[in-house]
Formats: sequence, structure tokens, C-alpha cells
Amino acid sequence: MQQSSKQLPLFALNQTADEKNLPHLSGNPGVNDLPETYTGLYAMHKYWSKKPADLVAKYIERYSQPGDIVLDSFCGSGVTVIESVRLNRRAIGIDINPIAIFSTRMALEHVDINMLKACFESIKRDLENDINRLYYTECPICSDPHAVTTHTIWENEQPIELWMECHKCKTSKAIKVPTEEDRKLLFSSINPTTWYPTTTLIENARINAKAGMRVCDLFTNRALYSLSLILDKIRQVQDEKIRSTLEFCFSATLPQASNMVFVIRRRGKTNGKDEKSKAEVGSWVIGYWIPNEHFEIHPLRCFENRLKRILRGKEEVNKAIPLNEVESMSFSDLVNINQGYFLNIGTATNLPLPSDSIDYVFTDPPHGNRIPYLELSLMWNSWLKFDFDWDEEIIISEARSRKKNLRDYNERLKTALTEIWRVLKSDKFLSIAFNSLDDDTWFSLLDNVLSAGFIVIAISPLEYSARSVVQDTRKNALKTDFVITCQKKVSANIPKLKVLDSQVTLQRSLDDYLTSLSDGAATYEILNYLLIANIPRGQIFKISSVIDCLNQICIYSDGRWRLK
Repeated sequence: MQQSSKQLPLFALNQTADEKNLPHLSGNPGVNDLPETYTGLYAMHKYWSKKPADLVAKYIERYSQPGDIVLDSFCGSGVTVIESVRLNRRAIGIDINPIAIFSTRMALEHVDINMLKACFESIKRDLENDINRLYYTECPICSDPHAVTTHTIWENEQPIELWMECHKCKTSKAIKVPTEEDRKLLFSSINPTTWYPTTTLIENARINAKAGMRVCDLFTNRALYSLSLILDKIRQVQDEKIRSTLEFCFSATLPQASNMVFVIRRRGKTNGKDEKSKAEVGSWVIGYWIPNEHFEIHPLRCFENRLKRILRGKEEVNKAIPLNEVESMSFSDLVNINQGYFLNIGTATNLPLPSDSIDYVFTDPPHGNRIPYLELSLMWNSWLKFDFDWDEEIIISEARSRKKNLRDYNERLKTALTEIWRVLKSDKFLSIAFNSLDDDTWFSLLDNVLSAGFIVIAISPLEYSARSVVQDTRKNALKTDFVITCQKKVSANIPKLKVLDSQVTLQRSLDDYLTSLSDGAATYEILNYLLIANIPRGQIFKISSVIDCLNQICIYSDGRWRLK
């Protein structure tokens, strides 16, 4: 997204001598920088709300020095940790979600590429015939009965279209309507001979997890059979790093091998006719939604396609991460070795770190009720048999059974920020990425930041590399994160945050700001302006009040607000 020519720069608020003496960068992080897209090691496995690595790197460079210890206590897919290691910092990643720590480790750990390829080929040779027999169909071109269905399109629980490949006549893609023989195979009873997860999802309408729904219900019977065979073979691999990498590949394969892959229909290709347009393969968006029309893709094919992406990612890891940057098993080891990284599955409310030990923190805490990370990761964690603590997650969830409300979220977030304050060295900096239009969530974060004793020194927008469907369409989502950078000042007099409720003051502020612009402003630009102007005074407008006022005095078009 292009920034407005009037976009505010990275403002220094309550600027200290330390902040003024920070190393000069060409430009400010997050301002007028267009992030790179996810490629290489960042494209190996899906995870939500990934931050743009190139921009995160700029914050790390600005607020820390080579050899410093950088912490992310909500590390997610590990962008902060990975970029810190790449920039010759020691890094600590902590997350309550096991798949997050696993993904971070996989983006740092070297692997023998040739051995990985050979091991995959061995698994493929052992399983290909056994799995393919479940996907046999008659080739519509040469009538060979052993053509293999690569994609099945289901509509209202009925197969309506098969895509197949035939080695006999060398057809890479033919499309046919399922025959009666195909239907018999598709609906035949297939019992997996090895283990698969029967874990029950947490009921939550927000993410389409229905009562009694299990992880295994997300897959067809033959997909379950195939996946269970693949995983069983992987777990027989002797080399630990190869086995872990293949398990990682398997986990990344699961969404595309499930029934959650929607069918894309581009109506414009039908020349105005009513018949369905050509189908294209979609992906897993978010939540446990099985569309009425969805794909079932050959699991071994999914696994092989994902391995290609893993190989590209691991090749980048082998080049980007020095061999001597190895994982430490504790903070003490990290300090003694004086290099590498420390990863821990644990809660941000009880950091396994000594006080005054961290040089910089860049983190991205859960944004209220936007993304229930553990609930959405249950598919991955259950297949990999990862254990975790539901109760300790800092989240607002609409799953009633979890009792994860605003009060619980607020208390835990406050404790987490207090823990960051404890472990951060005096006068050092904390940067928090945050994205929400929810009043309570915003107030909770900012109030807790101030209550923990931090001084807000800078606010800037952080563009995403690739926006998710949730980010673009949800009512309580912004099209950018804000990065709030704070400083730990032990003797500072921190104002208590209060809500401004004067509509006259709000309207005047908005009118003055928008009058100064030639082409209006986006929502995040307006909020950025108001936050920068008021937070240093311990004040904040309700986000809902801002939106209401904008609707009264402005016209909204093309993503921008302009005065009437």
C-alpha cells in the first residue's frame, strides 16, 4: 500500500538522549517501506499474522547492536528470532503454541538436502502403490484402469469432477465426471491401519468448529489412510534432523490434503452463460470451514509439492544461518556460548529469564479475539502429538467452554508486559506490533504498556507482506499493524491512560488533520495521527468514536476518508 505524502513519520515521543543517539538508518522502519513477500524459509509452513521480515529486521537493527540478546515472548512463526540470528544477535523465542516453536526451529536448523531428498524418495517408493490404489480411475483417453485421480471436486458431499493423470498415455491432466465405479471406490469403507488423531475441536462458531467435530473429520477416509501411512513412515526415519524436517513438511501438507480447500470459480470465463466456469484450486483460508464445493487432493501429491517448498526454504536456511548459530537448551547456555538462539514452549507470563538480561524486545501479542491461535493450530498439534496448556493462552475466545474473556486477557497481558519490563535492561526498548479496531483491546494494550512502566516513544504503521482474508475483511481488523515502541525508564513518571469522550475535541482534531491533506486519509493514517498526538498525554479516543465521527463528517471512498 502506498503511504500518503502527508503520512506522519516515525515520531519520537518523550525523546530521550539515548533515543536521539541511536544509529542512523536510511529511512525509518515501517514508514514508506514496502515489505517483501513471503518466500524461501518464510514460505515453508502456514502461520497467521506473519510480520514482514525485512521491516522487522530494520527495528532490530535500530534498537539493538550485534551480540545483543533480542527477545520475542510471543514468537509465532519466528520472524524476530530468525532475523535477529541473521543480524548477528542472540535470540530468544517463547510461545505457548508448540507448532510455533517447531516452525521457528525449522527455519533456523540446517539439514542435509541430499539426504532429505533421498529419504523422501524412499518413502514415496514404499507407499506410492498402496496409496494410489485408493485413487485409481479409468483414463478417459486410453481406458487404462490405473490412471490416478489427483484432484476430486466434491459438492454437497457428492463427487462431481475428477482430475487425473495417466502414465500409460502420458496424460498429465484429464477431467472426467465420476462413473459408478469411481463412486463405489470413493464411498468404500477404508480404515487406516496406523494411528491418526481423533481429537475433538473446541466448539467455536467464529472458526466454524462445530460441536463434536474432530480433527479426523476434516479429511476423507482415504486421505486419512494415506496421511497415517506417510506419518508412520516418517517416524521410522533414524536421522533426527531429517525426521523432524519431514514431520514439519507433513504438518505443512495437512491443510491442502484436507476438505477445507475451496474451489475457485471465475464466472467471467463463462461468456455470460449460467454453467459453472472452470475450477481452480484454492487453499485453506482460516478456521475449520468445509465449503459446500471443495477439493480433495491426493495426499502424497500434496506432500511432494510441499516438500519442494521445504527444500527451497531449507536451502535458504543453510545459506542464511551460519553453522555456528546453534540452539541453546537454556538461557545460561545462550549466554555462555555467546551465540545462537534459545527456544522455549511456555507462557509469556512467566519468562524463564533473569531480570535485566534482555537488550531489545520485538513482539506481536495476540490481538484480542482476532485469531485464536491454539484453537486454529489444533489440527497441526494433534497430528504431531504436541501437548500444550489451553489455560495459559493470552487470548479472547468466543469458545464458551474456554472462558477466555476480556478480563482474563487483560490480566494475562498485563502480567506478560510486566515480565517484559522485568527482563529488559534499563533504558532499553520494546516494540509491540498490534492490529485491532476493538476499543477494549486497544485500551487494554496501551493501558498495560503504561502501567508496566514503559514510556511510549514512537508509533508507526507496519505493512504486511501478504494480507490475509481475515485482515482484509473483518470488521475489527486494520490493513496494517501499528508498531508501538517503548522505553524502560525506571524512574519515569508515567501518566495513567484515560479515555477522551469529548466529541467536539475529536471532531476538531479530525477536521484539522483532514483539512491539511489533499486527498484524504486511510483509517490507519487517521488513527496513527490521533495516537501519536494523545498517548504521550495519557489520553486516547475510543476507536468506535473515531469511526462514528468520520462517518458524520466525511465521505468514504476508494479506501480513504475525505471531508464532506
